[in-house]
Amino acid sequence: MKKKTQLRFGLIMIILFVAVLSLSVSSNAAEFSADMINTSPMGNIEGKMFFKEGNFRQEMMMGGQKQITIFRKDKEVVWVLMPAQMMYMEMQAGSQQNMAPVDPDQIDKLGGKKYLGKEKVNGYMCSKYRYTFHDKSSGTAIYWISDKLQFPIKMQTQGTSGSMSMEYRNIQEKTVPASLFNIPGGFHKMSMPMMPGMQNQ
Repeated sequence: MKKKTQLRFGLIMIILFVAVLSLSVSSNAAEFSADMINTSPMGNIEGKMFFKEGNFRQEMMMGGQKQITIFRKDKEVVWVLMPAQMMYMEMQAGSQQNMAPVDPDQIDKLGGKKYLGKEKVNGYMCSKYRYTFHDKSSGTAIYWISDKLQFPIKMQTQGTSGSMSMEYRNIQEKTVPASLFNIPGGFHKMSMPMMPGMQNQ
């Protein structure tokens, strides 16, 4: 049960974070890697992230197993890889499954954002925003977008699933291999589990 709950919280964070990425990330953003800290009611989860040409990859341990999330902005898709099972889930950007429209003009259909000013986070000056979903059950999110990296390096969410946060530290601006953003050979696709608020639960 705990592993299932952790997976659900992890998927909720992925959904919200990808929604933020569709709002704010440019394909011309800086190339870098960083350490990741994810805090939720289930505790703290540490991991790594990599960003290149609008695409990102994050690696973390959930339920005692490694989980990898790859967001391919160019393909409008999110892959969640489970190396222990050699399997992956796929979420199409813009679908009801992950609520993440790739076209920023479509984001107004889900909610609105408010500029909260400038704030320095982990050595980077950021523009701070509050995003409020029209669907009250989805709550709100505050995120800090680095002016230099053109990437959200911190996010906090508050909703019916509780409070969650994600932050990137020890940011290293360096070349990232393109191979990190592909599904490894031998992985098999599995069905996406239903999320809170969706039908047929």
